[in-house]
Amino acid sequence: MQKGQPKIFVVEDNPVYQTLVIKQLEHISQDIHVFNTGEHFLSQLTQEPDLIILDYNLDGQINGYDVLKAIKKAESTSPVIFFSSNLEISVTSSVLKLGVVEYIEKTIFTLPRLRNTIARVLESSMGIAV
Repeated sequence: MQKGQPKIFVVEDNPVYQTLVIKQLEHISQDIHVFNTGEHFLSQLTQEPDLIILDYNLDGQINGYDVLKAIKKAESTSPVIFFSSNLEISVTSSVLKLGVVEYIEKTIFTLPRLRNTIARVLESSMGIAV
């Protein structure tokens, strides 16, 4: 691993989207960690990642909104991008109120938007030009 690569946590249970998101990240960093459940992710939150990409519907007992609440309760300063197919206005509104950097609808057509948002967030928070 090269020095200065951002540590990125991806919380996504769908293997297809795991692969697609990793493809968006691999030119940015090799320090990418994928979690299938919110519980597994939260057990690793003792490490402060440089970026979190979070889905709403997850395997396990808790959803992405509950994970986001736990992130905020832990006072993590990691920026969070919500990348989800759940477009319910109540969910979107609640997530935005908790301070996510961006809420992006999860489709294969929005992957370029995800990539651009990741680049913008990392440049803003770490000074890394992607």
